[in-house]
Amino acid sequence: MAAVRDFYDDYVGRMVAVGINDRHHAIIGWLRHFGLRPGHRALEIGCGIGTLTHLLADAIGPSGSIMATDLSPKSIEAAKVRLSSFHNIDFAAGDVLEIEIKGVFDVIVLPDVIEHIPIVSHPQLFKRIAKWLAPGGFVLLNYPNPLYLQWLHENKPEVLQVIDQPVHADGLLASSYAAGLYLDFLQTYSVWTREGDYVVAVMKSLTATRTFTVDRKNSLLKRTRGRWVRLFWKDPVPPLDMGRHPRSLPKQSGSPSPARTIRP
Repeated sequence: MAAVRDFYDDYVGRMVAVGINDRHHAIIGWLRHFGLRPGHRALEIGCGIGTLTHLLADAIGPSGSIMATDLSPKSIEAAKVRLSSFHNIDFAAGDVLEIEIKGVFDVIVLPDVIEHIPIVSHPQLFKRIAKWLAPGGFVLLNYPNPLYLQWLHENKPEVLQVIDQPVHADGLLASSYAAGLYLDFLQTYSVWTREGDYVVAVMKSLTATRTFTVDRKNSLLKRTRGRWVRLFWKDPVPPLDMGRHPRSLPKQSGSPSPARTIRP
C-alpha cells in the first residue's frame, strides 16, 4: 500500500489544478436524488483534497457532520486547508481496510474509489461499510463503467492511476450481498463521453425494516400513459420514468461539442 499512498501524495497537485468539476456535481446530484439532506451524518471514503467534501458540507449544512477519509496524508492536509472554514468535518488519513472509524452514518459515499481498491479486498471493505451504515441509510458508489475503463487500458493507459481496475456488477454484488447489503439502484450515465462512462450504484442494508406503499396518485393518468406506450412505442424497450440523471442539464446552443474521452 505504500506505493499507492505515495502515488496519491504526488497526485495532490493535479487534483488541486482540476478542482471541482462535472463529475463531482454529478455525484452530489445523485446523493441529493437518493435522499441526502441537511442534518445527515456522512462518511466519505476517498475524499482526496476535499472537492466532493465541499459540496457535501454545503448539502448537509451546519446541522450535519462529515467524516472524510483518504489513504494519502498529503491529500488530507490539502483538504483541511481547503475546508478550514467548515467546523463539522473530521478528517482521517489511513487505509479504509484498517482505519478505526467510530459511529454510524446516514450516507456513505465512495466517489471513484472502489476501482482503486484491490478487488480481492472488496469483501472485507463491504463488511466494514455495512457496520458503519445507520438503519435507514444508504451507500452510494460512483465508479467508471468497466467497459470504458477496459477501453482506457487498451487505448489510453497513460491516463490511468496506479490501481485502476474494471469493477463488474457480478463481483460487486457478490461482495456486497455477502456483507448484508443489497443493490437498490444501478445506472450507467455520461460525464465525459456520449456512451456512458460512469456507473452509480446505491446499496442498502438487508436487515433494515422496509415498507412498501402502493402509489395510487395519478392512477388514471398512469394507466392512460401505459396504454399509449403499449400501442404506439416502436422500440423494443419502452421509456421509463426512473433512472434519469438527477441534475438538470444546461440547454445547448449550436452544435454539440465533441465528447471528451479522458478523465480529468
